[in-house]
Amino acid sequence: MRILKPVLTLLAAVALLSSGTACTPEQPPTPTPDDPELPESCALVLRVGTTRDFKSTSKFADYWYGVLSNLTTHDSLIKLGPDMLPTPWLARDWTISDDSMTFTFTIAENATWHDGTPLTPRDVQFSIEYYRDRDPQAGWMQEIIESVSVDGNDVVLQLTRPYGNLLTEFMTYSIVPEHIWADVEKPLEYQGTDRVIGSGPFTFVSWDAAAGKYVFDANEDYFQGVPNISRVEFHVYRTMDALVMALSRGEVDTWWDYSGEFPYTHVPPLQDSGEIDFATATFLGVPAALGFNLDEGPTVDFDFRKAITLAINYDQIANLVYAGYGTAPTYGFVPPTHPHFNDDVPRIIYDKEQAAALLDSLGYVDSNGDGLREGQDGRNLRLTLLTRGDMPGTLRVTEMVAADLRAVGIDSNVRALDSSTWVATKDAKDYDLVFFRATPWGTMMHASHGSGYFDSRRTGAGVLHNLDAAEYLDACDARLSTALPEEQERLDRELQQLHYEYLPGIALVWIESLYPYREGWNDWTIDHIYGGVVNSFSWFTVTAD
Repeated sequence: MRILKPVLTLLAAVALLSSGTACTPEQPPTPTPDDPELPESCALVLRVGTTRDFKSTSKFADYWYGVLSNLTTHDSLIKLGPDMLPTPWLARDWTISDDSMTFTFTIAENATWHDGTPLTPRDVQFSIEYYRDRDPQAGWMQEIIESVSVDGNDVVLQLTRPYGNLLTEFMTYSIVPEHIWADVEKPLEYQGTDRVIGSGPFTFVSWDAAAGKYVFDANEDYFQGVPNISRVEFHVYRTMDALVMALSRGEVDTWWDYSGEFPYTHVPPLQDSGEIDFATATFLGVPAALGFNLDEGPTVDFDFRKAITLAINYDQIANLVYAGYGTAPTYGFVPPTHPHFNDDVPRIIYDKEQAAALLDSLGYVDSNGDGLREGQDGRNLRLTLLTRGDMPGTLRVTEMVAADLRAVGIDSNVRALDSSTWVATKDAKDYDLVFFRATPWGTMMHASHGSGYFDSRRTGAGVLHNLDAAEYLDACDARLSTALPEEQERLDRELQQLHYEYLPGIALVWIESLYPYREGWNDWTIDHIYGGVVNSFSWFTVTAD
């Protein structure tokens, strides 16, 4: 198995945007009778397998197609680059006022819509106002964006208050053509065939719902150059088993999932096929995390929480649950793929003796020799562990932590619940320890670096909202109130330090994500969030033997 590390920098990717197109796959696929003919200029076709549940070609009404369209048919103002920093796209430059209230985006002058209409700053203004005023899923814009205006080739946003996460938010909103959407009052209900028209590197060709197949062709007039791939197909499979079989047989070339993790259990069969390589990159999220009840119970005590962190065997979790592709985290919570990673925050260690000593100092001792410590009430120390019974990996991690706690004299009551019951129980704070996962976007939202999971003022199904320390809330507010890079870096590092000082929760493992692909494909650009090897940057770098 060859492991490909992400070696292409953003500058290398940009340098290749206008390079010649490679068109020599060993066995270019033959179109089925229902497929349109391939472009004569090139026959490099990439076939991508996915298990995501697509339903339509509406980027507004179908969440997963909306994500897919952002990679293929539609462009956003900026992208999150391979270096995890904002990267120019339709906006070739931008400036931010000192008070973080005014954002000015300079729009590329040579972009066009797929129907040949020029893309103008007015389209950008229209799109932002359209999302704000008509898309119910963009309600946050109504509170933040006061006005949008055009000044020559610039689009100027005036905010109602400083908002440091605006650039990150705008990475997920693509620009839409005014001449198509201006008269559409309800975007989620629009059925016009022109709803697929964007300005992106690929044009929409077809969607076969019965076969589960999307087809996109390279945009020959794309403002950043013609993609190296002439056609990209997305084949939808109901199960990962079926997808892996198709990949091993050569029916698809690679796998795609937005912010997802390829299951390690499927790596051995692909290795055995002998024709699959793997790219790898550190996962941006946290696949297994542990939160503490900071309102009641023994976990209110910081030293008790610290003892819990010392009692857990992180290497064992990495090896047994994540097949050796994991590492022990730091107390800062987020992995080093995040910008402004604070490497001064110490790594969490497994030290059973130190954990036991801390518990002794807190008065939790085993006075009757039964292997379990007692609290001040004389009862055995027993913690309620809240976890997801419908997520096998999370449940397995929970059981391993329960065994580690038992080894230092702490009994556990594991409550494995379905998603909705888990949410209700978590919000009622009916637990001592709660197990969860942090998605890549989740770690970036709110004030960044996982703060959205711990800020007590936050709401949401997946967040803990358990830390109300004034120092922490002030740091979150300060981070949200500035878009100045130097201030953001300082506050990002501070938030990670505060996670160490307050311990609202910890990551239990950081992992390496694996992205399988057929031999013969080369020069991928790995993107940590948009889909591994299948992303907006790879379109211009990937080649085939």
